[in-house]
Amino acid sequence: MPRPCLERSNDAPRPGIRPMNGIIAAGFSRARTVILIMVALIGAGAMAYVTIPKESMPEVDIPIFIVNVTYSGVSAEDAATLLAEPIERQVNALDGLRRMETVASEGFASVTLEFEPGFDQDSALQSVKDAVDDASPDIPPEADGPFVREIDMATFPILTVALSGQVPERELIRLGRALSDRIETVSGVLQADLTGEREDQLEILIDPLALETYGISPGELSQAVRANNQLIAAGSFDTGAGRLGVSIPGTVVQLDEMMSIPVLVDGATVLRVQDLAEVRQTFKDPTSFARIDGRPALAIDVRKSAGANIIDTVEAVRAIVDETRADWPDQVDVVFMNDQSQEMRDLLSDLQNNVIAAVVLVMLVTVLFLGVRASLLVAVAIPGSFLGGILIIWALGYTMNVIVLFALILVVGMLVDGAIVVVELGERFIAQGHSKKRAFRMAAQRMAWPIISSTATTLAVFFPLLFWPGLAGQFMFYLPATMIATLLMSLLMALIFVPVMGSVLGGGQDLPPEPRPEDPPSAFERFSGWTIARPGATLGLSILGVLVVAWAYSLLGRGVEFFPETDSERAQVQVTANGNLSVMESDQLVRLIEQRLLGFEGVERVYARTIGSVEERVRSSLSSDVIGQIQVEFTDWRSRDGSDVVIERMRAATTEVPGLGIQIEAAASGPAAARPVQIEVSATTRTSLQQAAGIVQRLMEEQGSFVDIANDTPRPNPEIRLIVDREESARYGVDMDTIGTAVQLLTTGVNLGTYLPDFADDEVDIALRYPPEQRNFENLAALRVASPVSGAQVPIGNVVQILPAPAPAAITRIAARETQTLTADLAPGATLQAELDRIGAAIAQADLPEGAEIAFGGEIEDQEEAMTFLMGAFVAAIFLMFTILLIQMNSFFQAFLVLTAIIFSIAGVFLGLMVRQEAFSIVMSGIGIMALAGVVVNNNIVLIDAYNEHRDAGRGPDEAARRAAGERLR
Repeated sequence: MPRPCLERSNDAPRPGIRPMNGIIAAGFSRARTVILIMVALIGAGAMAYVTIPKESMPEVDIPIFIVNVTYSGVSAEDAATLLAEPIERQVNALDGLRRMETVASEGFASVTLEFEPGFDQDSALQSVKDAVDDASPDIPPEADGPFVREIDMATFPILTVALSGQVPERELIRLGRALSDRIETVSGVLQADLTGEREDQLEILIDPLALETYGISPGELSQAVRANNQLIAAGSFDTGAGRLGVSIPGTVVQLDEMMSIPVLVDGATVLRVQDLAEVRQTFKDPTSFARIDGRPALAIDVRKSAGANIIDTVEAVRAIVDETRADWPDQVDVVFMNDQSQEMRDLLSDLQNNVIAAVVLVMLVTVLFLGVRASLLVAVAIPGSFLGGILIIWALGYTMNVIVLFALILVVGMLVDGAIVVVELGERFIAQGHSKKRAFRMAAQRMAWPIISSTATTLAVFFPLLFWPGLAGQFMFYLPATMIATLLMSLLMALIFVPVMGSVLGGGQDLPPEPRPEDPPSAFERFSGWTIARPGATLGLSILGVLVVAWAYSLLGRGVEFFPETDSERAQVQVTANGNLSVMESDQLVRLIEQRLLGFEGVERVYARTIGSVEERVRSSLSSDVIGQIQVEFTDWRSRDGSDVVIERMRAATTEVPGLGIQIEAAASGPAAARPVQIEVSATTRTSLQQAAGIVQRLMEEQGSFVDIANDTPRPNPEIRLIVDREESARYGVDMDTIGTAVQLLTTGVNLGTYLPDFADDEVDIALRYPPEQRNFENLAALRVASPVSGAQVPIGNVVQILPAPAPAAITRIAARETQTLTADLAPGATLQAELDRIGAAIAQADLPEGAEIAFGGEIEDQEEAMTFLMGAFVAAIFLMFTILLIQMNSFFQAFLVLTAIIFSIAGVFLGLMVRQEAFSIVMSGIGIMALAGVVVNNNIVLIDAYNEHRDAGRGPDEAARRAAGERLR
């Protein structure tokens, strides 16, 4: 069959050759200056590597804002209507708003606003604040808020310092507060927040019998306390000779001052607070508990300042903690958790090891094939390009984060391609008798255009990645930016610095090259000649190999995933339970799971937290039935089984506890923030919504490929409703506020203001309430309120009707429509897209209530967005590469021929995934293929450039192809 001709058009010279040759020649004429510049660049890059700010995650803007409003005591439905709806109406039409989610619960409402990724952060924040200001007049004035909070990844904790031990609670809190204050003095620390502590509170526990005996109402007692605990601005006198200030110390400072406040004066008899109530300094009722390895604990979340070095900051914090704890009791233990600097240390160590290994291996290979001088020259290209790239990153204001480090590790293998080609040709010219200076100058000038083209094609692959949209794109932006900067430095090393260094190393004589007899064909050249003589068979076998790999992968491949699963260092256990449980009951249930994990094989530390507050669940984005979270840290990966194996054992050990829902999830390994499976169910009525959510959950359970299924449909909680008879209450002169205040005495207490004791940094609330033994449902009906009409204490049952009723624990709305979300993890071996297709087909055939709608969210949204972009970026990269190749070769056929190498490389990718039984990762495999596309064309560019050189010398196509293959083999 006829063989294709690889001819190119030679009518015009290669663009850019003469200017580039002039620059290279100028570099060789000023060799000492060039070497000085290279040393300066390497030195500056080394300084940048040491001083550049290092952090775990890149500082990206996440346009997510949370608007919180609190109104103590209101029901979830009232919170949705009175607190959330006014905000929803104002923010619903904001420009760039992508998603609005509302959660309303008892006494609390939260509206989460997510804008399109890349939307201007400051503009979005200002528009949200303006909308919230417009909504404020429609919110009850008694409500606290609304407050706008911005999600800022830069302020996520970099270290958690946990204190635990068998010491009194007040002592542990005192030590925690003192340590938190000291940590905040460390340079680089923005905040050190103490979590898990209970707030101080001054309780006035009324004696109902004493009040009844003296005929004093709780309102009179509270009025006396308020009237005698005020800050009075008395002003000053102008004496003509100066100003004389006047002060009236009216605020309570000491406990005995509160006890001595007079409530009733009758002649010589004075009834004080201490005669009618017990006054004690205590803490607010617990809403959560925390333990480390079974012992009570407090935690200090350390957040670093923007631009601070995470490694130095963590080291300084650890030093302060070690210094402070030296004076503590032996019973107090300190544990460091969630150390984000450790990952940076490991990555920096990996990077340094990779660079050192690359230098050593490249030197060994080049010594074997090219000689000692060549190995030294090529070895310089790696640290030179590497440190030069870091210098550019530092100059651009970027930080050294995990994405930058990953890019640097990935690019190490690409830095020596151009240097090897130039050095190999220079060595060949020296062997022909040229001087070292002339040989390397000729080599650099001869290979300038092929190396520029090969580097440009690699850059063309990464250039479209700079425009990756979404949250994943903001993270991954640093990868192409880093690789482009480093590859540009490798181009300078290959064409300027390495050849100039070659001109001052080794020997070589400037003699006219003598004609030498051609070397006999090598084994590779003979093999190339055999394949060139049989183009049809060669091409057919190649295409057949690609097709076989594609067919085998379709049968044996593991499918597609968004981000590859890696071994995790920690996992989180979420405990759910139905019923209106008290915090004490919830803590007992969490302890059951906690005890099963203590001492578990492969588990180093267990941090358990009981959550008894609805507000805390909402703030942590947890469903209403979550009663606790347990964070588990694994032992070193070298001494245990894989994290997936340990997690499966944990599931088996914890699911034996009846009545509890257990969800175990490994720490996220990629940019996806949510659980992989999220199915949003919405309906027109709450009954239809619960039915539809139940049907979807049943279908997910029957499919068998989902684990730890969670349904955030709130179960109705029992509620006591006091229906006020307005006419009857009017006869007694009792208003709604009086009834509400009386009921609060039995529940959370009536706030009488604040005071500032000498042992606290912040003001402490003063609460008036009944003693603990009387705060129960039985005393509610017997509760008495003062009647201004009769002057007597009237039982509350005379004016209200007490009825039990169910009430939702929380109401969730997405885009102002009530929605429930089912989430799950995937069983081992399952892939997201395939399982969602199966469940989608099952839902389509199910008999859902009328008006129910199903939407798939979570990781699949990120996966589809990333897939769409990467496909477009790949097409754009191919077009850019084809354009660059066409400029260099001036031949459509040769440019197309070079690009065919990408097809064979992709076949190799799928072959490797199939052999290793790994799923195709949208993010990592996609980036890998794009990087590979830029790399594999390089050898082909150099090969066809050599072929064209032999054709210009008058050789035939077959002979030129055979010789080019033999020469470029090295």
